[in-house]
Amino acid sequence: MADYHAIPARIIVKPRGEPIFSEMATVVEVTDEAAGPFVAVSQPGGSIGTHAISIDGCEWPLIRQAIDDMLAVSQGLGADTLPDNTAEGRDG
Repeated sequence: MADYHAIPARIIVKPRGEPIFSEMATVVEVTDEAAGPFVAVSQPGGSIGTHAISIDGCEWPLIRQAIDDMLAVSQGLGADTLPDNTAEGRDG
């Protein structure tokens, strides 16, 4: 039997009450295009054709923490679990 472990590879930061596909949602995820893992930040519900993301001051602390968490995962520093403080204040 194979030895498995879970990798938390995506965090969505969004206003409470908004759906995960909201134009106000920011996705921070670990991805890999065969050159090694890296962190990508996107706003899939935002404007089509633009390469910018919009960050409000009140959402920045959660986005920054999500980026830090995904960097740790991509570097193999916490692939099995995330630090305890990441679950606080997050809305799934």
